[in-house]
Amino acid sequence: MKLTIGMLSFLISFQALADQGLNPFGPEYKPEPSSEVVVKNMPVVRSQDSVGICYSFVASTLIDEANCTARKITDCSKLPDDQRSSPLDLTRFSTVLPQDADYTDRFNYEGLNTGGGSPALTLQNAIASAAVVKESCAPFDQFVSKINNPAEAQKLELAMWKRFDDAYNEYKKRKEKCVECALEYATAVGNELKENYNLKASNQEILEAFAEKTHAKFLDKLLIPDQCWDFKNQTALKGSWSLKVFPEEEGSGYEASLKKIKEVLGTKKRPLAIGFCTQTPLKAKSQEKCGTTMKDGSFSGEGHAVVIKGYRRVCNSQNKCYDALQIQNSWGQSWQDSTNGGWVDAKELLNRTFYERHSLSWLEPTK
Repeated sequence: MKLTIGMLSFLISFQALADQGLNPFGPEYKPEPSSEVVVKNMPVVRSQDSVGICYSFVASTLIDEANCTARKITDCSKLPDDQRSSPLDLTRFSTVLPQDADYTDRFNYEGLNTGGGSPALTLQNAIASAAVVKESCAPFDQFVSKINNPAEAQKLELAMWKRFDDAYNEYKKRKEKCVECALEYATAVGNELKENYNLKASNQEILEAFAEKTHAKFLDKLLIPDQCWDFKNQTALKGSWSLKVFPEEEGSGYEASLKKIKEVLGTKKRPLAIGFCTQTPLKAKSQEKCGTTMKDGSFSGEGHAVVIKGYRRVCNSQNKCYDALQIQNSWGQSWQDSTNGGWVDAKELLNRTFYERHSLSWLEPTK
């Protein structure tokens, strides 16, 4: 996995990140009476740390919230790991399968995608397969740094991901010259990785990971132990659910998008996923163009995804009023606390979706 600007941006302070297309409202803005609609029984706020998989954290949040609703769990924030979906495992479902592939077969989704994806596609494929690994079997926190200093912790995590990348590439180079030498290298490095990064995979599984043909499959074998493929270590949506998206066509505009969000939150009582461009200043005109072209000609995307869980109309003492959306962001509880609970400017956020097809998505029970 190559380190990208999107990943390195996590080394910036939370306050700087708060300005990346979110424009949070401070406590001086008070909600208008009766304007607020909020989905309150949400899963705990989590942090994706230095890994660019916001889309899978969003998908995991929506799946876990839907299961809390279906199972009538009154405090979803205390959902145990053996009842939560693994964001790591969900990254496999961001893949577009060939048209003739069986979308319901989990075994067709091989390889972890740690370079970005779509919450809607991930949810669609996860629902079809009905088999997502439990957080208890493939915990994201298995290799997350426990250092309290965020900048130092993220620096160590980036070094870890680079170590995975370097180790796999070095094995491939050695294998081209000497198969036996490569095996010896993989054995030694595998033991090091397991010890240094607290991996749950066995030594044999880590050794087998090096033999995988792609880096995505290497990470899959490294981070998702074989036992996680057993049915007892997987979870699925309880009941019957369907994925809904908006807009169906381009150019819905702000008012139509806000109306749909208020309808989903208020009438359907469902949280939504939203994908948007964090580029600052915003120069892109589409999600596809959202990013920075590097000196070597490569393109580093600057997209992000969050969960929308509330709406309110807010005004200050000068009677200056705005539409506000409450988001649950996978930048962690520190970010939520520093942005007045995640209340941000609705128009600024929605404008950064460019009102493209399927920029909003949510789960809805089918009758």
